[in-house]
Amino acid sequence: MKQTQLLIKLTFALLFSLSTASLWGQSNGNISGTIQSDAEGPLVAVNVAVRGTSQGATTNESGQFTIANLSPGTYTLDISSVGYKRHSEPVVVAAGQTAKVDITLRQTATSLSEIYVRGEALNRENNTITVDIIGQEEIQSLNIEQPLRLIEQVPGVDLVAYRQGGVADQFSIRGFGGGGHAGEAGVEIDGISLNEAEGHSDGYADLNVLIPLNLKSMKVYKGPSSVLFGRFAQGGTLALETRKGGNYQDVSVTGGSFNTFDAQVAIGKGIPLGASDHQLQTNLAFQLFRTDGYSENSETLRGNLTGRFSYDLSDKTDIALSLRGHSSEWNAPGYISETQFEDDDRRNLQDPNGENDGGNKQFYTQRLDLNHSFSDNLRLLVFGYAVQQEFTRFAKFGFQPGGQSERFNTRDVYASGASLNGYSELSGISINWIAGLEFYSEQTERMRWATEDRVRQAQTQDRLFTIQSVSAYAQGEFDISPYFRPSIGLRYDTYFGSFEANDPGQDAVDDQIDGLYNVSPKVGVRSTLYEGFDLRASVSNGFSLPNSALKYEAGLDLGPVQLWQYEVGATYLPNHWLELDVAGFILDSSNEIVENPPGSLEFFNAGATRRMGVESKIALTPLPGLRLAGTFSYIETEITNNPEDNLEGKGLTGVPQTIGTLDISYVTSSGLGSRFRFRDVGRYFISPDNEASYEGYTVSHLSFFYNFNKQSSREGRIFMEIQNLFNARYAESVFGSVDARSFAPAPLRNYSVGVRYGF
Repeated sequence: MKQTQLLIKLTFALLFSLSTASLWGQSNGNISGTIQSDAEGPLVAVNVAVRGTSQGATTNESGQFTIANLSPGTYTLDISSVGYKRHSEPVVVAAGQTAKVDITLRQTATSLSEIYVRGEALNRENNTITVDIIGQEEIQSLNIEQPLRLIEQVPGVDLVAYRQGGVADQFSIRGFGGGGHAGEAGVEIDGISLNEAEGHSDGYADLNVLIPLNLKSMKVYKGPSSVLFGRFAQGGTLALETRKGGNYQDVSVTGGSFNTFDAQVAIGKGIPLGASDHQLQTNLAFQLFRTDGYSENSETLRGNLTGRFSYDLSDKTDIALSLRGHSSEWNAPGYISETQFEDDDRRNLQDPNGENDGGNKQFYTQRLDLNHSFSDNLRLLVFGYAVQQEFTRFAKFGFQPGGQSERFNTRDVYASGASLNGYSELSGISINWIAGLEFYSEQTERMRWATEDRVRQAQTQDRLFTIQSVSAYAQGEFDISPYFRPSIGLRYDTYFGSFEANDPGQDAVDDQIDGLYNVSPKVGVRSTLYEGFDLRASVSNGFSLPNSALKYEAGLDLGPVQLWQYEVGATYLPNHWLELDVAGFILDSSNEIVENPPGSLEFFNAGATRRMGVESKIALTPLPGLRLAGTFSYIETEITNNPEDNLEGKGLTGVPQTIGTLDISYVTSSGLGSRFRFRDVGRYFISPDNEASYEGYTVSHLSFFYNFNKQSSREGRIFMEIQNLFNARYAESVFGSVDARSFAPAPLRNYSVGVRYGF
C-alpha cells in the first residue's frame, strides 16, 4: 500500500514538472540539419558546437543533428570532424521554430591535432570491420546506472547479469559466452585495460568503476578484428571513452524500487592560468549508488570519482593527467534452485542453505598523456598508467550446506606506450595510418580460504602471478578509389612472467612463461558501390593464452589459441530516415579451453570450434520525433574437433542462438515523449554435453519523459521508467546441469523516476 501511494505521489510530481517545464520552454527555438561529405555521403560523429555557449550536438549514423531550446537570436555553428575542413555556419533562430541547415564538409589533409585516443586517425568511412558505436546522447537517454547495460543496444551481444552486488556481469559476443568474466572479450576505458590478467578470473573486467554520465561513447569491435587490441579480444572489444574538454555542468538523480538511489555529476570547465591564452581544462565526475536490491541479502553501495586535467603546453603539445577512484561494498544473494525460482513467494529469497555472500572492492588508476603534433598530418601520443586494486568476494555455488569460499586478490599494473597517428599521400592515394608500441606489467596476489558466513576456515590458495607483455602494431587504410579501399594491419605480442604457488598442503610451484608470442595479420576492403551503399569484407587473426596457471607450465607445450575471423558486411544509408547494416561471420578457433561457468575456475577442453552467424540492425525515422529501431542476430556454435568424441558436434555454452530487439520512441515538438523497448533472448546451452539448456526470455520496458530542449535529450530530461513492463519471470544468468539448474532471478515489474539537467 505504501509503495502504491508513493508511486502515485511521484507520478503526480512528474506530471506537474512536465507541464511546468513545457510552459517554460515554449518561447525558444531549435536548430536541426544534416551534415555530409563532399565525397562520401552522410557523416557520423561530427561535432556541432554553438559558438559562445555550452550547447552542441553530434551527428548520428544518418548525419543528422538537433540542438534545441535556444533563445531567439543569431548564432554561429562551429563544425569539425577529423579529415575535413572546419566549417562555420550562421543560423537565425526564431521563437517556436526549428531552423534547418544542410552542410557539406570538404575533405582535406587530415588534421590530427584533436586526437587523444589511439586509432582515431583511422577514417571510420573506410572501416573494413564491424564497429558499433553508441554515442553520448544515446547513452544519456537510456537513464542507466550501470554502463554494461549499453551493450543491449548492439546486435549479437547479450548481457548475462549475475545480480551479485559488485561482481562484474558477463556478456556474450560473436559466439563467445565469457566476456567480462572469463577473458573472452576486451574492455578498455580511455586506453586503460580493465581486463585482469590473473585476478578474480583470467580476463575479468568490471565496468562498475565507470560513471555513465561521464561517458562520451562506447565502440564495440566485433571479433579479433582490430590491431589495437590483443589477447582478450576473442569475441570483440568494448572501447569506452570519457568526455574531454568542453564547458558543461550535468546532474542526474534517480530513485526507484528496492530503495534504489543513484546520483551522478559531470562537470567540464576551462580555468584561465595567468596572462596566458591557454587554459587548464578540467573534466570531473562523481557517482553515488545504493540499493537494497530485488533479492534478499542484495544491498549494494558504491562510489566513483574521476578527474581529467589537461593543458596545452604550446600550440602543438598538450599534456593530461587522468585519475579514477572506486570503492564499493555489497551483499550477494547467491543462486537459487529451479523450484524456488518458479515460486513467486520465494524467488526473491536466498536458498535455504545460502550464506552471507558479498564482498568489497577498491580500485584506482592514474594516467599521464603527452601528445605532440609534428604537423597537421602527424601526431604522437605517449602515455603511461598505473592501476591498484584490492578485491574480496565471498561466494557459494550449489545448494548443499557449507561450501562458501573467500577470494582475495591484489593487483598492481604499470603500462606505457606510444603511437604515431598519420595521414599521407602516395601517388594520389590517401593513406590514414597508425603505428604503436606498448609495454604492460601486472602482478597479482591471489588468496583463497574456505569460509562459513564470511568466517575464515582453512586456507586453500596462496599464489603470486607476474606477467609482462610487449606489443607492436601498425595499420594503414588506403583510399585508392570509392570502389576499392583496402586496409592492412599487423600486430605482434610477446609474453613473459612467473608463477609461484605455496598452497597449504601442496608442493611449492615456481614456473615461468616460456616463449609465448603471436603475430596477428588483419586485412580487409571496403567498397562504395553508389552513394549510401557500402560493402566490406575482412579476414583477421587473433589469439588467446592458456587459462590462468596453465600458461606458465612449459612442460604442457600449450601455445596461444589461434582465432581466425572471416567477415562480410553491408551498410545502406539511402537517405536521412533509414539506416541498415548487416554482417555475416565465421570465427574458427583451435585448442580452446572454456571456463564453465565463467569465474568458477572449472575448465573443459573445447578443442577446435566454429562460430558462425548473421547480425543485423535497422533504424527508421519516418516522421519527425518518431524513431523505430531493431536488431536481430542468429548464431550457431560447434565443437569441430575434440579429444572426447562425444563432445564433437556439440554447441558451446552460454551463447543464445537468437537475439532480437525492438526500440520505439516518440517525442513531440514540445519535448514530451515515450519509449518502448523489447528484448527476446533465445535458447542457449548451459552444459558442455548440451543436455542442459535455458529456454531464454522475453522482457519489455516502457518510459515516459520530457526533454528540456524539446526533441533532444542533450540538455536534460525528467523521466519515469517501468522496467519489466509485463512482469515476466526470467533470469539473465542460468547455469548447471539437467537436474540442478541454478538461477539468478531478474526483478519483477519495478519503477524509477529521475531528472537529468545540464546547466
